[in-house]
Amino acid sequence: MSENSDNNDVSAGVETALIIDTETDQGRDPRPIQVATINVATGFEWMQYFNSGRSISPVVIKVHGITDADVAGYERFDLDKFELPAYLIGHNVRFDWRVIGQPSAKLICTVRLARVAFPEWRAYGQSKCIEQLLGKGEASSMTIAAHDALGDVRMCFLLYKACCKRLEIEPTDFALAHAISNKATPVSKMPFGKHKGKPIKDVPISYVKWMIGNIHNIQPSLHSALIKRINADTLAKEKVSAK
Repeated sequence: MSENSDNNDVSAGVETALIIDTETDQGRDPRPIQVATINVATGFEWMQYFNSGRSISPVVIKVHGITDADVAGYERFDLDKFELPAYLIGHNVRFDWRVIGQPSAKLICTVRLARVAFPEWRAYGQSKCIEQLLGKGEASSMTIAAHDALGDVRMCFLLYKACCKRLEIEPTDFALAHAISNKATPVSKMPFGKHKGKPIKDVPISYVKWMIGNIHNIQPSLHSALIKRINADTLAKEKVSAK
């Protein structure tokens, strides 16, 4: 990912995908203050800070350590200034996709790929994936950089390549990786919150819509289940109004 005005490797005519990660200014309605990418085809790394135009939440600073002083003088992120390939890859990539403005791109989630490639693992947070892949000792040199966008995309790239190797697909076969990562079965019960344990079909539709609109890092499988619930409710109302 780099600016349109640059002579960059993203637009060089070779089909590719970008590993992407963002750090944001707030928990709700997050805006990017750091974006990093790795071009899968070339290995080219890119990272830039941005000023969101508002103060960074103290709660979020405790996570990534980026302060208002760190981004002072930087421009606000503008998606229109950047060229993107057809595919974006990330750990819970839907969150980063939403943060940068929901561009027209196909999403490959490494959480989903890892669940298919490594079903024996106990956890699928990115740092835990790297620990299970490399061993805790060797992984520590990478996981110490967690919640830095560039450190996170490096971990994600390693995980993506490991998933592809286990699944016996080429890392540049983005269509197949996309197909596999989008076959995950949606969850059937709410995994957290005041409706924890309740079948999603029985959760009030107002709460379901609130979650979609306000929680920006929902696991892909849960997001799929919630969207299915909303679509079913909409269809049911249309049938009633048609009578």
